[in-house]
Amino acid sequence: MKMGRARPSCHGDERQLEKKTLGILLNTSPYTFQNSHTFYDLAKAAIDKGYGVKVFLFVDGVNNAKLNQDPDPDRPMNEKFQELADAGVQFQACGLCTSARGHDQRGEDFIPGVEVSGLTEFAEIIGEVDRFITLTA
Repeated sequence: MKMGRARPSCHGDERQLEKKTLGILLNTSPYTFQNSHTFYDLAKAAIDKGYGVKVFLFVDGVNNAKLNQDPDPDRPMNEKFQELADAGVQFQACGLCTSARGHDQRGEDFIPGVEVSGLTEFAEIIGEVDRFITLTA
């Protein structure tokens, strides 16, 4: 995969690379399906290749970013998500899905960097990314 496409700049023959962005919709809880682990590996690989990553957590997917998980013996998914957020992955969680699962509507139950938003923001993500992947059951 190429990281970007060259476009002519206003500086003569110089070319600049446009950063590609991957969008991901995650619909499933951690520890129930392999999707959360697949998401983590995919997002990490995309970042390592220089891609931007935007994520929308939907339905049970909002549970991945919940603080204080203890899935002994696995590494907690919220720690993996925090690692990705620290690396620049942009996370948004569905507000209705968040409140339906008893999480704080302001996102205080989630790792830092997760914004609670709505389907309008989800639609914006789809319009902004170069490729979009859905991970669901």
